[in-house]
Amino acid sequence: MSIDADFDAVFRALANPIRRSICDALSLRPLTTKQLTEAFIEIDRTTVMMHLRVLEKAGLVVPVRKGRERFNHFDAMPIQA
Repeated sequence: MSIDADFDAVFRALANPIRRSICDALSLRPLTTKQLTEAFIEIDRTTVMMHLRVLEKAGLVVPVRKGRERFNHFDAMPIQA
């Protein structure tokens, strides 16, 4: 991926207010997908997972599996770049 494509992916991911809210929530501490679903009651689990995939592709969220749980960590490096 080129640097312009990387920037486009970050800006595209941050263009959505729900994804920005997810990043804000994850900047405080890593959360499981279930915790994010409970925090964003206006959208269902499938939609939360779709938003997480977009954030992952942009490099803003790094998932870490621990057993059956998936912890989502916020990574600010793409924004700082």
